[in-house]
This record gives sequence, structure tokens and C-alpha cells, in this order.
Amino acid sequence: MTFDYMPWWSDRTKKFADEVENFMDTELQPRAIKLLEQNKDPMTIQWEASKLCIDKGFHPLMVLAEEEYGGVDQGYAGYTILNEEVGRAMININPLLTSVFGAGPIHLFGTEQQKQKFMVPLVKGEKWASITVTEPDVGNDAAGIQLSAEKDGDEWVLNGWKRYITLGAISDYFMLYANSDPDMRRVYRHLTAFFVPTDLPGISIEKINSLIGDVEMANSVIRYRDVRVPEENMILDPGDGWTVMTSALNIERLGIAGVVGSSRNLLETARAYGRRRVQFGMPISRYNGVQLRMANISIKMNLTRVFLYYLADLLDKGEADMFSFGVKSSISKVFGTQSLTEMALDALFICGGDGYLQEIGVGGVLKNAALMQIAGGSNDILKLFIGRNEFMQEVDTRMLTPSVRGPTEEDAKNL
Repeated sequence: MTFDYMPWWSDRTKKFADEVENFMDTELQPRAIKLLEQNKDPMTIQWEASKLCIDKGFHPLMVLAEEEYGGVDQGYAGYTILNEEVGRAMININPLLTSVFGAGPIHLFGTEQQKQKFMVPLVKGEKWASITVTEPDVGNDAAGIQLSAEKDGDEWVLNGWKRYITLGAISDYFMLYANSDPDMRRVYRHLTAFFVPTDLPGISIEKINSLIGDVEMANSVIRYRDVRVPEENMILDPGDGWTVMTSALNIERLGIAGVVGSSRNLLETARAYGRRRVQFGMPISRYNGVQLRMANISIKMNLTRVFLYYLADLLDKGEADMFSFGVKSSISKVFGTQSLTEMALDALFICGGDGYLQEIGVGGVLKNAALMQIAGGSNDILKLFIGRNEFMQEVDTRMLTPSVRGPTEEDAKNL
């Protein structure tokens, strides 16, 4: 199958899409199919496959990074293409994507020294990075971060906790956000961002969580006791942590392009099964109820796909205002992840009892779809953010009657 190009892509981007598709078809997807045939879940981390992606130049961070840092500079379009195809391959190489989330702030805001020191080994796959936001008493309220950072000479001293940290126990670096000035929370100048080596004294892994899906992610609870971080490891300036974090989260939400790939796989699974399965004398694909479920999958997949590549194009052209982009990326995250759960259920029901078998592959998607609605900002909280933002916009009165918009001064003159 030829990759479904977007009409605005350059020849270079199209060539990259073909290369990624061929790699997934010949290298990763056969591995996933073999695991499913052995009744194993390919959605468990595949470290060998992750290393193969690095060797072949298909590390997501490598795709984003410029050539001087060891990357191939395919931009956000290339990054989204790769994530879509990884999702289609149905194999878990999430450590690579996690390193993008962890190193994203370095890519966006890091100094030249920071990029050379930290990003280069991450691009090469020699090091791993985690993003650390969530705490025991802090989840979606990221502004409520309690881990403290106090200045002491040329160092910052960290004390507190983080939890639900993906790859926490096996990462080389933490992209960490700490409260450096509690009195400045009202104006969002209270957080500071640090890129922290995990081997610094005072950092301890207190627990590794067992997850129902996305397993072997070393999801960790981490304690920081008087951890001394050099000032040179700070991203931007003190108080800039909120800007760093929200910008990086906007990029993280583009990573849901894997939703599109997974839903393409669901579509093909349902299509093949629907044509083959015969009930009451004809293939079930001829029944209206089954066709309606297929339509649901197709509609949601295509809408998510187009919107994600539109967002990637905004970033590549430098046309993304980070506040308005935050709303757009939240919309894509909410719609895409919620749709994936619904698409997985539709595919499962088309396949009936067979859909509940491990070897069909729908179950792994369903488990991780639930996680995706929670991670990266829960969908419910993001909906509140989207709705609140809509009420903050100016009202376009051109199509509204006075009974809707209320009387204007001009209306009063005409009375």
C-alpha cells in the first residue's frame, strides 16, 4: 500500500513517508504478527525493535532533530508520519517516544551547549529521558507542582516526589519541573525547568508500578532528597517552567498520531474479518449493522489524521501561536484518543468472539487507548480548557440576531 500523502507535502517528505512505510512493512509489523501468533502482546515494550529503529534512523527524536545534532530534520510532518506508521505496525517502541517528550524542551529551548551535551546522545539512542510532572498530590493541576527548588550558589536544591514517571527507573535524564517561587503561582512564574541526570545523589526509585496495559514501562515513583542540580542544567530562566512545560506538552500531543496508525490496523482487521466471516449464508460485511461500525472507524480515523497533519504543518511553517496551538493540540488529543477507544470496540464487535482473542490484536489497542485518555492531560480536563477558551473569544455578531447577541448601541438608536 502506498502511503496516503497529504497534498501539501514536499517530495522530500513523500520520500521519507515511503521509507518509513517500507521499514514498518518489512521489519516491525512481521515481528508484531509473530508475537500475536504466539499469543503474546506486541504492545509490551519491544526493546529489540526499539534499538532496530535507532540503527535504521527511525528514532522520533532523530527525525525531529537538526543534522548538526545527529538528526535528519524531517520536521513535525516527518515526526507525525513515523508515529502513524509505528501505530500501524502494532508494536510498542514507546521508549523512543518517551525520550522525545523528555528531550523536547531541549530541542525547543535548549542552549547550544545543552543540545550538544544532552540531545546528541539521546538522538543516537545512547541515552534515555523521561518527563516528570505528576506528583502524589498533583495530576492534571500541573501548576500545583510541589517539588521544591531552592537556589544555593551555582546550584539548585530539589526536594519532593514525582510519580507515574514512564521509564523513570531506567532513564538517564529527567526533564523535571519544580516550584521555585510559590508566591508567583498566580502569574504562572513559580515553576522552573531542569534537565537532571538520574545518577545525582539524593534521587531514589521508591516503587515501580504495575500497569494493566503499556507494560514494562518502568513506571516509577521517585524521591528527591537534597538533590543538587547545576544551574547550567536549567532550561531558560527561573520562572519559565510553565512556558517550557506547556509548549512541550503541545508537542507531546502530536505523538497521538499513533492513534491513526492503530485505527488503520483496526480498519484492516475488521475489513478482512468482515469479508471472510459468513453468518446466515452471507459475509457479515453485507449486514447494515456491521457496515455502520466500519463507517464509524473510517470517519474517526480520517478526521483525526487530517487534523494532526494540519497541526504538524503549522509547526513546520512557524505559524503556530503556542496558546492557540494548545487548544488545537488538546482538541486533537481528546478526539483522537476517545475515538480510538470507540474504534477498538467497533472492531472488536465486528470480529465477535474472535475479537476477544489475543491473536487478533484488538485487545492491546483497547487497553492502551484507555491510558491515552488519561496521559498527557486527561481528556476531561482538556475539555474544560477547550470550553473555557471558547468563551474567552470575541463574539462574531454578523450571523446573530439581537435576541441571541443582546442589543447593541446601534439597536438602541433605531428604537
